[in-house]
Amino acid sequence: MAIKRRRSFITSVLACVAFIAAAIWSWDLPVADVLSYLVLMLVFLAVIVAVAFGFGALLNWLRNRRNK
Repeated sequence: MAIKRRRSFITSVLACVAFIAAAIWSWDLPVADVLSYLVLMLVFLAVIVAVAFGFGALLNWLRNRRNK
């Protein structure tokens, strides 16, 4: 069962990459623009993850403080 899950995940990733490549090619997007959007999305994702960790730490601190 694990092999089938891994295969379907790899297939999904390859399909996503192929779709993005087809969109870049068909719309004649400059690769520099695509890379800048990718970097911007990764920065936003890092900010969201950092905020989530911060809220998790705050909730954990509040819970531990209340239990003492």
